[in-house]
Amino acid sequence: MYKKVWKFFVIFLCGYILIKWIPINHPFVLSDFIISLVMNPLKFFAGAVVFFIGILITGRVIRELIHKKRKTWQKRKISGVNLFFEYLYLFITLSLLFYLGWEQTLVFFSLSLFYGMISIEL
Repeated sequence: MYKKVWKFFVIFLCGYILIKWIPINHPFVLSDFIISLVMNPLKFFAGAVVFFIGILITGRVIRELIHKKRKTWQKRKISGVNLFFEYLYLFITLSLLFYLGWEQTLVFFSLSLFYGMISIEL
């Protein structure tokens, strides 16, 4: 159980660091955004590494959730309480990050969902 909580904490931490290190100013001007990335290469590189690690961990969690859901449906068991709480933790993490920065969170979880669905082995 602690391993799962740790994964969700790392997902939140990666998303939070991504939001803080790669800010999107309003009104959004692409040239200003690119210049800010070029002027702070260390911050951009660290943000990109955190983004990549977060996508990998979130994709793995999504893949595991889909596998567990499939096994639950095949066995036709009602014992999906742990599965429900894992979905709830993922939703809470998504909600908190969405509150902090919706643009970065949308990209972060969209790519994570895409990666998690691609990595499913049937």
